[in-house]
Amino acid sequence: MRKGRKRTFFARLGRGLGDLLAKYNRRNGPLLAKGLGFSFLFGLIPLLFLSVSLAGYLYRVAPGLQRFITEEFLAFIPTQARSVLLSHITTASGNWGAIGILGILILLGISVALFDSIERALATMLSAPRRKFHFGRLISLALMVGAVLCFFGAAALSTTATYFRNAISFSPALVYWGGKVLSGLMFAFILLGLYYLFARRRLRFWPTLGIAIGASLAWQIIVSLGSGLIRYAGRRVIVFGALAWVTVFLIYLRVLAELLLFSSLLVSRASPPEEGE
Repeated sequence: MRKGRKRTFFARLGRGLGDLLAKYNRRNGPLLAKGLGFSFLFGLIPLLFLSVSLAGYLYRVAPGLQRFITEEFLAFIPTQARSVLLSHITTASGNWGAIGILGILILLGISVALFDSIERALATMLSAPRRKFHFGRLISLALMVGAVLCFFGAAALSTTATYFRNAISFSPALVYWGGKVLSGLMFAFILLGLYYLFARRRLRFWPTLGIAIGASLAWQIIVSLGSGLIRYAGRRVIVFGALAWVTVFLIYLRVLAELLLFSSLLVSRASPPEEGE
């Protein structure tokens, strides 16, 4: 009886996974993932640049913010490449006149287009209708502003955590795993918000939350494995380390796109649209 139940369970699991993969392919998931990964590549750098430029204009790039960018946001990049990238960003952020109003508008347009691509891809997987053009651009603009605010909020949390860590002397393991749990929960709730925003229908909360937490956990594991691979390659041969961070960064973007789309498909399966929708 137990063997029969196990066979039935694995058979159902296999059929369910096969159905999900077939549905993913029918909705052009691989093609959407390529487009979304491309949007990540050309959208995240302008978004980071705008965030640091705003910090440089308002605060002249505060040391706490620099520390957050170096130690947290760009942590997966080797030290030498990280310092080069950060120096270019901070140098340009302190000289808004060299960019010009037109350049700033172009950067804003590219950053907004990133969130528009996210909406298009997730709405397809969630079987949700897209919003009207102008309203959709407003939503994308609001998401871009929210991303910048989250960036500064994370910088403030990182600076505060560093202060308390030095004052109370937490153990390194507690700081490491506490940071992992906090960043994972933040990413899970960001995903949860995106599912609700782009689904445009009522979703079952607990299954949707579970999918968001699972996707966030998978992303944390992927990032940790990628960081370990970069450090290993950097220790073996320096040039391999320089090549590895570029390769892994591009793989990150593609895997993140696949993860967002597949998790959205799971949400759509857990909360399917009604016949009238």
